[in-house]
Amino acid sequence: MTVIELSFEQAMLVLDKALQKKHLSNIQEMVLRLCWSGYTYAEIAESSGYDDDYIRDVGFRLWQMLSKALGENIAKSNVKTVLRRHYSSLKQVDSQVSTIAAFPTPKIQQQQDWGEAIDVSVFYGRQKEQELLQRWIIDEKCRLLMLLGMGGIGKTALSVKVAEKLQSKFDFVFWRSLRNSPAISDLMRELISFVSQQSAASLPENLDVQISYLMKYLRSRRCLILLDNIESLLQSGETSGHYCTGYEGYGQLLRRIGDEVHQSCLVFTTRETPSGFTAREGDALPVRSLQLTGLSAVESQQILATKGLVDSTDECQQLIQRYAGNPLALKIVATTIQHLFDGNICQFLQQGSVIFGDIWEILEQQFNRLSANEKQVMYSLAVKQDWVSLQHLQQYVIPQISERELLEALFSLQRRSLIEQRSASYTQPTVVMEYVSENLIGKVCCEIPTAENYSLA
Repeated sequence: MTVIELSFEQAMLVLDKALQKKHLSNIQEMVLRLCWSGYTYAEIAESSGYDDDYIRDVGFRLWQMLSKALGENIAKSNVKTVLRRHYSSLKQVDSQVSTIAAFPTPKIQQQQDWGEAIDVSVFYGRQKEQELLQRWIIDEKCRLLMLLGMGGIGKTALSVKVAEKLQSKFDFVFWRSLRNSPAISDLMRELISFVSQQSAASLPENLDVQISYLMKYLRSRRCLILLDNIESLLQSGETSGHYCTGYEGYGQLLRRIGDEVHQSCLVFTTRETPSGFTAREGDALPVRSLQLTGLSAVESQQILATKGLVDSTDECQQLIQRYAGNPLALKIVATTIQHLFDGNICQFLQQGSVIFGDIWEILEQQFNRLSANEKQVMYSLAVKQDWVSLQHLQQYVIPQISERELLEALFSLQRRSLIEQRSASYTQPTVVMEYVSENLIGKVCCEIPTAENYSLA
């Protein structure tokens, strides 16, 4: 007799039917997934950062829950055998149902709504990132993915490029920009109408019920949803990740899509990590993030060549390094070099300043979102112009803040992609450091009293 090799995704289909309206929590699914892969409780605790006893307790309650749902004793040692047997039974039932056509399923016509998605017919590099995202979405069935990076790094273009490559794998593809901060009710109305093929004539007012309605379609149909610029929904002037008043529903939507079992995927792009995401992501979990950094030297040179810059390799390398391979910044500066310096990179580099125009505006927008503590940390790093240890950094921040506040600020700045970390030391990308330095000089100059500020005695 041939033994069926059951995948974890097939096992989850068995449990989805057995548990009916109930679903495994995020931590329960993680424990089950890793047990399925042969991890011990101690290994699960170590890889996830949880206490060993807590993981064992989660496992104990999980087996109790599954035993009750499936009507027989289930433990870590026999879970594969039991679920394999139930899966075989389901296949037989499904076959019988198909034969008598008791529950005919209407044919789903593949549909796509690209909204305001940009044209990516000209696209530079990111081959490794494309392959990684494709593996996560198709092979590993991830449910929620975040593309994180500073402004201009290429998050939007990558999301569209990957969606174009994978569109044939999905029944529905839905792409939307959140730059203008649409209300969650408006997005849900559009999204549900689309995936239901306009069969949902009216929706309840309650958001939780609306999301449940959407989840039904995400379980029964293969949907790829892409939301661009989620940072537009987040508050400025505070540590990163807090939703603006009235937009907390987006967090509720992301949590449920990440936590509940379904066969679809939501990808979102952002300059900062929304609250609640970090606790859910992990290398062995269906919620993951990809932080984008600058393009490689070869890919960056392609951008410069497209703009007609063909100076020596050394000069091109200097230019690429100063802008950390940021594709948008390279496109902007290449146009400037052509118009103001007759295409001479060397002359541009000699004039000193690399932050101007649209590049300044991009960084200004992101810097203005920072909390007071984050700005102080950024100023301190810019003054040092080098890697700074956590211990030394606390001494440089003026006015001084507590260790807790410093750690919160550093963590928030990492989530905004504005600092780099190596071991326990921190610095800023070159282009960010130059902006912050100029910003600090302007701030100091404004605060220095002049003769006009004084009256003669």
